[in-house]
Amino acid sequence: MDLKELRSFLVLAEELHFGKAAKKLFISQPPLSKQIKNLEDELGVPLFYRTKRKVRLTEYGEFLRIEAHRLFIQTEAIKNHIGLIRKETAGVIRFGFVDDVLYTILPKILHELKKKYPGIDTVLSTLNTEFLINTLRARLVDIAFIRTPVQAKDIAVHPLTKDTFSLILPLSHPLASKKNISLKELAEEPFVGLSRYCTPSLKNAIVSICSKAGFLPRIVHETGNINTIIRIVENNLGYSIIPSGAKKTCKSDVRFFELKEYPERAELSLAYNPEAVSGVAKSAIDLILSMRF
Repeated sequence: MDLKELRSFLVLAEELHFGKAAKKLFISQPPLSKQIKNLEDELGVPLFYRTKRKVRLTEYGEFLRIEAHRLFIQTEAIKNHIGLIRKETAGVIRFGFVDDVLYTILPKILHELKKKYPGIDTVLSTLNTEFLINTLRARLVDIAFIRTPVQAKDIAVHPLTKDTFSLILPLSHPLASKKNISLKELAEEPFVGLSRYCTPSLKNAIVSICSKAGFLPRIVHETGNINTIIRIVENNLGYSIIPSGAKKTCKSDVRFFELKEYPERAELSLAYNPEAVSGVAKSAIDLILSMRF
């Protein structure tokens, strides 16, 4: 169906007068009549009742008037959105992130992104750092929030935050009511650990902390998800060491003891594939790197 003919049809449907409609379209009456006939022939139905004195829409014409009006509204919306994409202020960004980011910096980022670029929509996926690096390489994710350091020279990495670590105990643990705890007091107790496969940088930092305390943790449960660790500890199945930022949104029955005396830090970074970054993703990256966390 020709859009030019549809536009002429809409003008005629509004004026219900061939002469007035032709004048409004800056054409003569015969070309307008030909355009309407072409539409009627294509659809196989009459769109107007014509007499010497009057022109009015048929039931087919009334239906087409409503639908054609919707079509042109959508056409304008498409043009406008394409224009925003060209200006790098609209489109879809695929975010990937390690699980605890959802409870720390991600809500603020999404809020600021929507405030500055209301035309940008997001697709969110939770994965571990190793998978996130691979999805960036495969161009399945545009921007990722990962635990660093990592070995990935082909991926651009920008550190965002550095967090201390905290010991967490179930509230029912005999040491949970103490003000201060020596990590070595827990040396023989079951430890809930982060998987090296999922988060090698955090795993290495936690092992380093325990080593400095004079022992290696007796790992009985291991997972790549910090929220899962909190739930396991809450159910009195062991203790753990996790990034302190998890405390901000933790509503579980666990006690946090911040390990400020240890220099190890949980580093969180923004990462992207410099060979595959889109215009809208670049706008989001610039915004995120300008934020303070």
